[in-house]
Amino acid sequence: MSPVSPSVVSDHPAVETVEAPDLRERGLIPRVLVPALRWWLLSQLDVAEGLEIDLRVGDRQLLRGQLPFVRLGATVASYRGILLRQVAVQAEHIRINLGQVVRGKPLKLLAPVPVEGELMVTQADLQGSVDSPLLQSGLRSLLRHLQKEGLGKAGVDLSEWQMVSAAVTLGAGQLDLAFTMQTAQQQMSWVCTTGIRLEDERTLCLHHLQWQGEATVHPPVTIDLGAGVALQELLLQAGRLRVRGMICIYP
Repeated sequence: MSPVSPSVVSDHPAVETVEAPDLRERGLIPRVLVPALRWWLLSQLDVAEGLEIDLRVGDRQLLRGQLPFVRLGATVASYRGILLRQVAVQAEHIRINLGQVVRGKPLKLLAPVPVEGELMVTQADLQGSVDSPLLQSGLRSLLRHLQKEGLGKAGVDLSEWQMVSAAVTLGAGQLDLAFTMQTAQQQMSWVCTTGIRLEDERTLCLHHLQWQGEATVHPPVTIDLGAGVALQELLLQAGRLRVRGMICIYP
């Protein structure tokens, strides 16, 4: 996402007013707004390769600090250590602090923004991300959730164990999870396989979960993704995961 093509669209309610007779004569969009938006994006990401920005805004919307439409894309991005590929997102009616931006201040959101988009994670990306604090925290939370729902490793008190490392393998409609766990006295590998599907737009369902070396195939268990998430598609294939949906970004 590199070229920026501004075009006039319908007006929306005022948010923040900036006095300027002609934005294009002053070059506010290419000289101020686009660099500020790019800087804000890069401040949210560890890596952004092939970043493109498609910004569509009319003079009056911009004077009010409102961006009617923004589309972003990146061939590769890294968010908090998690590698993402083929990222394409778009958002509408974004309210920003334009008055401060034109005075050289960082761009900030003034209201929550629902962002729609899609992305892909490959097996190689996942392996490169497995040590990220965000993914590690998610895997620890998953272990606690399974224990709480009675689907944890049999005969184990999770509170006595610490996760040292983990690996996730993407299969066709299923995940293989391998945890290296330890106590003060010993270290062991816990491995399980589970199917995964969308129960609804904010709920994942794990099904046919089975721990290696155990005969029990556990009943389905759900995971709530939260109010700020609405997924339309989760496609898990061998070696790759595709996700399409909406997530709300908060100021």
